[in-house]
Amino acid sequence: MANAKIIRVGGAVIAVAAMYFVIRSVYGYTDQLAEMLQRPHFIVVVLASALLYAVALQLVGLAWFTLLVSVGEMAISPVRALRVFARTQVYKYLPTNVIHLVGRFVLASRYGAAKDTLSYAQVMEIILMLLASGSVAFLFSFSFLLKIGETYGVSRYVTSSIYVAIGLAALIFAPIVAGRYFKQSRKRRAFLMAALSVGYYGLFFVANGLIVIFLVHVLYEPTIEWKMVIGVSAAGWLLGFVVPGAPGGLGVREAVFIAGLTSIGMPTAPSAAVAITHRVVTLLGDVLLSAVEFGYRKWAAQPD
Repeated sequence: MANAKIIRVGGAVIAVAAMYFVIRSVYGYTDQLAEMLQRPHFIVVVLASALLYAVALQLVGLAWFTLLVSVGEMAISPVRALRVFARTQVYKYLPTNVIHLVGRFVLASRYGAAKDTLSYAQVMEIILMLLASGSVAFLFSFSFLLKIGETYGVSRYVTSSIYVAIGLAALIFAPIVAGRYFKQSRKRRAFLMAALSVGYYGLFFVANGLIVIFLVHVLYEPTIEWKMVIGVSAAGWLLGFVVPGAPGGLGVREAVFIAGLTSIGMPTAPSAAVAITHRVVTLLGDVLLSAVEFGYRKWAAQPD
């Protein structure tokens, strides 16, 4: 309990420090930010990006369903799984950044899903999403990371070996856990479908990065290296997720966006504008999913 409290307090301190960094980055550029955010068709850009983000989130829902199926869960259909995902996604903006996972667990269990399969999917989702986001951040920022490594005397081979080892360890964890709690015959299936889930998660982070590229193009016309933008967006999600006490990665993700984009050549003002706009886009995308699911339940007269 004491360690958990220390982690929560530490996470809160990091979140506050990140928010301070964001506010400090915005301070002094309010006029430029206002000009950027008032450009013609800006609202259309935000709404279109939010819709694309909501569509991309279906990849995360499919990955969760794949993890359930990998250990024999048959009570929830793909459509039901996506509906549960849509309904609970907005919960991540409540205190701490994992309440949506808890809500998904509770709601899916009401529909008959076994708690052991839900527990497995929940644990593996966290591990595999971290693996996927780290992989996208690493691969799309590889040239940049190599330069940093060379500055501090770290060989590219060492960096690559560490990444490969971590990735394999995460994937091997899936059949080990599945074999411990489920039938031994499901080990191979668990491994293959965990790899498939990583693919879904990876596609989501690439799609999210493409949305950020679109925002960069709208808010900052000069072209910067698009691969680095995808890497920065994945790193922002990764760090925003691992810091406890930051609802939806609030503050942490924006700080990473601003620091990352400025490091690859964007001025502070447009970097802050992209970070803030992306937050609005993702929030609207999550709310849109929940609103569509809520509307469908009311239209179909289904009980909560």
